[in-house]
Amino acid sequence: MNKHKAIIVTCCFISTLFFASSMYIHAKAIFAQWLIANAWTATLSTGKQQPPWSWADTYPVAKISLQKKRYYLLAGVTGRTLAFGPGHMSSTPLPGEVGNTVIAGHRDTHFAQLEHLTFNDTLTVETLRGKFTYQIIDISIVHEQDMSVTAASNNDTLTLITCYPFDSLSPNTQWRYVIQATLQKQGNNSADV
Repeated sequence: MNKHKAIIVTCCFISTLFFASSMYIHAKAIFAQWLIANAWTATLSTGKQQPPWSWADTYPVAKISLQKKRYYLLAGVTGRTLAFGPGHMSSTPLPGEVGNTVIAGHRDTHFAQLEHLTFNDTLTVETLRGKFTYQIIDISIVHEQDMSVTAASNNDTLTLITCYPFDSLSPNTQWRYVIQATLQKQGNNSADV
């Protein structure tokens, strides 16, 4: 009987560690967005990019609205950047500029919302240059080595990428969920998106 109790206690301990680790990731993602929002507000008021915390090697470049959820986009798509928020692939143009803007995010935090977007839904992105509205024209699943979705384009395209499937327990999947949208209208209204 003592052997069974030890196994049960060990399983409970390991489960608690996994749960705590999961909660830490979500808490960090939520708290970071608050700090990034403050840096974005400072960026808008000064016109100068502000890091969200003193040791940050990134800064907010835009704010995106996916249905009723808002996220602040960071410069770069490194693992460290994506832990705090969706990231803009720096080799692509910013939203509102000509070309294929590529933004990546984690499927279990900020980009979990992508699963609920459908064709013709609109997305709003605010940059230092203004607000831009995009309409979804394509949703696809591609292999991680398929880089065609990040290719340069002469069209005003917004490409959102996250891991797939959304409910997978594996942290490293080989599939990517890709949403592509085209620019619908431009504006310079500085009201909150």
